[in-house]
Amino acid sequence: MIRFTLEEMLKKREMSMYALSKSSGIRPNTISQWVTNEGVDVKSITIETLDRVCSVLNCQPGDLIKYITNVKESTEPKKEDR
Repeated sequence: MIRFTLEEMLKKREMSMYALSKSSGIRPNTISQWVTNEGVDVKSITIETLDRVCSVLNCQPGDLIKYITNVKESTEPKKEDR
């Protein structure tokens, strides 16, 4: 699962969503959606938009995107248990 970690970066930079919106030209509603639910709801972001966010926050794209392994316990018995 990919998470957009914008909220963490905003906290590190001591910047509000409103300030990011004003500095980047990105709508406040869009930024709010990215921050809600730890970025789970982010379905896509253009390279241009990501560039604007990184420019304002002085960070790399990798600082805003985190890969989280989706580990699910299987309820099926292992082959050796059968």
